[in-house]
Amino acid sequence: MRPTGSKITCVGGAAVDRKLRSEASVVFGTSNPVRSERSFGGVARNVAENLAHLGAQCSLMSLLGNDENGRFILHHLNQVRVDTSLILISEEHSTAEYTVVLQPDGNIALGLADMSIFDTFSPELLQRAWPELASSSWIFADCNLPAETIADLLSLKRHHSPMLAVDAVSKSKALHLPPDLRGIDALFLNSDEARSLLGQDSDDAFSAIEAAVSLRQRGAARVILTCGAAGLIAADELEVEFIRAEGTQVIDVTGAGDSLIAATLLGLMKGNPLAISARLGMVAARLTIEHSASVRPDLSLALLKASMPSIQNLVLEQGFP
Repeated sequence: MRPTGSKITCVGGAAVDRKLRSEASVVFGTSNPVRSERSFGGVARNVAENLAHLGAQCSLMSLLGNDENGRFILHHLNQVRVDTSLILISEEHSTAEYTVVLQPDGNIALGLADMSIFDTFSPELLQRAWPELASSSWIFADCNLPAETIADLLSLKRHHSPMLAVDAVSKSKALHLPPDLRGIDALFLNSDEARSLLGQDSDDAFSAIEAAVSLRQRGAARVILTCGAAGLIAADELEVEFIRAEGTQVIDVTGAGDSLIAATLLGLMKGNPLAISARLGMVAARLTIEHSASVRPDLSLALLKASMPSIQNLVLEQGFP
């Protein structure tokens, strides 16, 4: 089946986030006063919601438990107009949950993830949904999926026409990716995840540009390698470019990478070059960092346009079918 229109399907994690904001610098081994809140999370879920805010036709394939958290996520996804018809309900596992402890400056002190439900995301589930997935112009997958499911997704993609983007998620989950990255049209990861994927020790001399080039040589068509507050490397067959980040007031870094992915994919879907699309992603990430929510609820094309006067030759005007 050939893709139609500009639909994107996100496959992977959907979770409830519990944020614990410390009132003072976190001290391990003792009690810390915090303020707590519950929100929505999971890389694929967050990317899907960001895309919906930006006007894209978007669906999510994930696993939820038959519990309060699962119903909480489903209700919200329907409210923000993400298609949930591919979401599966498990009677055996609880909905995934991510607990993050934030320092007073908004940076992460500790993250704890219960993602065991995604261990049951088998290749058979993927194959069953493939006719629907293959009708998308882009598929986005995160590495919450088991290694064998990611391998199956790459095999299916190589024989069909949808574009495929993948996010590494974490140092350990980056290892769910195979050494052969052919079939990945856009690979998103940070420096630590790149080091893990390339088998580099923490003491190795490490160049983000060299890492991006190495990942391209392994078969990834485009590599977007983030370097924290410094910026990111965008690498494709045309160029390898370091894009410096603008200074910003940090409220909460949670979800910044997910909004970067969504806006970068939006730029690519509109036909923009990788470097311009990645700049659009960095604007979305900055706007997310400046907000307390993991997915900024007022994110929109209008807000992006108002926040990026320096980006030239950006195409955003053509609508989604």
